[in-house]
Amino acid sequence: MSRRSRLQQFLALGAFLFAVYWIVDGSPVIAVGWVIVGLLNLYTLRRDAEAVDDAIDV
Repeated sequence: MSRRSRLQQFLALGAFLFAVYWIVDGSPVIAVGWVIVGLLNLYTLRRDAEAVDDAIDV
């Protein structure tokens, strides 16, 4: 696993944990923003994995 993918996993996990903090703190709007950030990191991570698979198949 590359350093970039480990970083993106860490950022996604951090975003979701920060969202939980904001939900507990009572601000769901900010929590939704952090959930979106986490989902974008996961989407980017998945797209990078697909790009590597496509490069190997060619």
